[in-house]
Amino acid sequence: MTETEATGYDCLSSCLVPESELRTFLLDCFGIAECELFVGHDDRVAERLRDIPQDVVFSVFCTYRQVFGHFAMGFDVGVEGRSAERVGRREFAERFAAHFDTYVLYGDTEPPGLWTVIFADGIRLRAAMDEEDNRYVLYAATAPVPGLPEVRVDEGLWRLR
Repeated sequence: MTETEATGYDCLSSCLVPESELRTFLLDCFGIAECELFVGHDDRVAERLRDIPQDVVFSVFCTYRQVFGHFAMGFDVGVEGRSAERVGRREFAERFAAHFDTYVLYGDTEPPGLWTVIFADGIRLRAAMDEEDNRYVLYAATAPVPGLPEVRVDEGLWRLR
């Protein structure tokens, strides 16, 4: 039997989720115990880990930050193998989008420079984005993005490999 390696789910969300709600979601999503989860703001990780023994391993390790542009929150979720087997990257983004009624940008198997955006209803599209100084702005997508009429529709993004 092949064991799944640890991985990371890096995402952007169109809404800013309070830490307590993010914690509850992650516990439920991955079906883990409180002691297996770390959640902390990017700026306070070292402070939050100061009193935790260095040999403690978390099944899910999540840091988050506020971002700007078309997204409000960025978060990175380190996921150990057995948790990644339970919930893959795409399923995680789908669950997050549906749970928080938001759209989520994530990367998986897209060509370099392109991303997947998933909406609360499960609809997915491919998108291109500019990012600079913690500001993330979509400039093209394979379908209209609700609430963002300035994002150019380019169905040709699906054909890029």
